[in-house]
Amino acid sequence: MNLNNALNIQTLNDRAEGNLRLLFHYLQRYGNRCASYSVLQPGMSYSLWEGVGFAAWLNAKNLISGDHAVVLSNPVVSAQLQQLFVERLAGHLGKTTLVQIDENLARQLYLSGFRVYQLGVETELDIGAFNLEGGEKASLRQWKNKCLRAGITVEEKKLSEVDPREVSGLCASWLQNKGGRELSFLTRPMPGKDEKGVRFFWARSGERLVGLAGFDPIYSAGRVIGYYHNFDRVEDGALNGISPYIVLCALEKFKAEGIGTLSLGLSPLVEMSCGFNLSGALKKISEFFFRFGESIYPFKGNARHKSKFCGNRKKVYVASNAGWFDTMVAAATACGLEVGKS
Repeated sequence: MNLNNALNIQTLNDRAEGNLRLLFHYLQRYGNRCASYSVLQPGMSYSLWEGVGFAAWLNAKNLISGDHAVVLSNPVVSAQLQQLFVERLAGHLGKTTLVQIDENLARQLYLSGFRVYQLGVETELDIGAFNLEGGEKASLRQWKNKCLRAGITVEEKKLSEVDPREVSGLCASWLQNKGGRELSFLTRPMPGKDEKGVRFFWARSGERLVGLAGFDPIYSAGRVIGYYHNFDRVEDGALNGISPYIVLCALEKFKAEGIGTLSLGLSPLVEMSCGFNLSGALKKISEFFFRFGESIYPFKGNARHKSKFCGNRKKVYVASNAGWFDTMVAAATACGLEVGKS
């Protein structure tokens, strides 16, 4: 995997302050996907096309498929140059898989010879139009009223303004029911310090911290156009409904600020349909994992929680220049699943 000979493209493998500033410059211009901010997480490599933008990827090397670059989300470049960027990148990386890309890029890559499979859906809320009316949002109203009756308070504070012992204790309590470790790649790890543009809301029962929600900014043309609800931590045994209540409180503040959208992120394997290279057989495999794969990932719980907000669902995809089995193994390896790891 050597990009040194690629025209106008260089590889950045370290998180030096100057490199991060350069990447953030492009992120503020073109980072309009819910996972765009997650490309800055530790452990990523970056392919920079100077003056154009960059893509973030992991080498998901494993015993089954060998070196395999797994790119997170759309490249952080203008929409008009995304296909060209991916094709140039793949020409030097070899096996390349892009995970959680939008339908427009998926279609372009399919027509250029990539294999494309649906990954699931992303849920997005129109903040200006959002309300709690209607029978489908009865659960949200009930959770809000329950939290108000219980005296749960929610306030926005920077991460640095909250006692780190409280935060680590809350995260430890939450992780006990989540396999004991933070996830990465599709869901970036909880940060340990303030990050530019990232906002946190904190729920308390009296003085005790019982929940938090963190929101990554979504950018376009240098300004924040929305947020992605990327972090969710609730104390084990806390009042049911605290998590959506924090989101509702954040929504009210975002609406007052004129923010346009709130993304609830990815629901893997939801509303899968045949199309591109997703055949009947692969669709049945995805349906099997959705029904019986809760020990791997809470597919049904994730989808059920996000459905309560009645948002707009948009299909997202995986695209690869490798075969479907290599693609599946590499994507699973990038997400931290132990699949033939070398």
